[in-house]
Amino acid sequence: MSFERLRPRLTSGRPLVLDADTGACFRARGVAIDSPGAVGQLLRSRPDDVLDHYRAEVKSHVSILTALTADTTPRALAEVGMEHRSALLTGIAVELALDAARAADKPVAVAGVLGSEMVAALQPHRMSEELAEHAVRIATAGCELILARGQGSRLELMAAVGAGAQTELPTWAVAECLPGGELAHGGRLSELCDELGEAGASAVLFEVSSIDDGIALLDQLRQLGPALAPGVLLSASADSVRGFPTADVDPERWAARALELDSNGARIIGGGSGTTEAYTRALVDELTALHPSIPASR
Repeated sequence: MSFERLRPRLTSGRPLVLDADTGACFRARGVAIDSPGAVGQLLRSRPDDVLDHYRAEVKSHVSILTALTADTTPRALAEVGMEHRSALLTGIAVELALDAARAADKPVAVAGVLGSEMVAALQPHRMSEELAEHAVRIATAGCELILARGQGSRLELMAAVGAGAQTELPTWAVAECLPGGELAHGGRLSELCDELGEAGASAVLFEVSSIDDGIALLDQLRQLGPALAPGVLLSASADSVRGFPTADVDPERWAARALELDSNGARIIGGGSGTTEAYTRALVDELTALHPSIPASR
């Protein structure tokens, strides 16, 4: 399994590189996937477009490739009348990612995303049930780890982490942050980390809009102890919007600044809002200069 070969880098060596803002990548190619059911329709009618996206990220030499599973739930697919095809479409999303990862010249682990950014259950008990069911689909399809998201909701994030951990796959929590580094759902970082650890998370990824916020959060996490592997998803700019590519930022300048996350202890670095494969490619090129064992993108 690729992730087992990558796991040691969560504690030492060069950091792992997570892929970019998937919605922004597709929109840069003229494809919008920001409406409920859009991912399902794309997987069903245009799987080659999905494979092309995966291959572009693999060509950038990312360590972790995320499969398009966040919105292959029955609730999301119901928007386009495909709620009964959840397992099938989840399997297609993951298998295409695995195909792309297998062609890489270095280990690439495939992660499933758990937690929709567009639809959610209205009742807390049903939310937990749906997340648990989808986590099983993701694991069964062949993902090696799970990225848990919570739509800015602490309750949903914890439910997603718990559901992911129940599959016994490594589960990483994405903590959305406001400008200035404050947690989007409020509360103290120490409390969040305690709850994430108890729920079964093995890493926390801070989704931030500025490098300074990322560095400050890494410093706070370091003071709390090494319970969770630290990571940062860095937006293209402070004005970037998730799902929309940021056109007025030089990916190479972004990547040069993102290197500061490495020197400040980040074990996972990825593209946040507004980033595309050009950003992950530039990041790996910068890391290549710092860690020569990483092959340059080509």
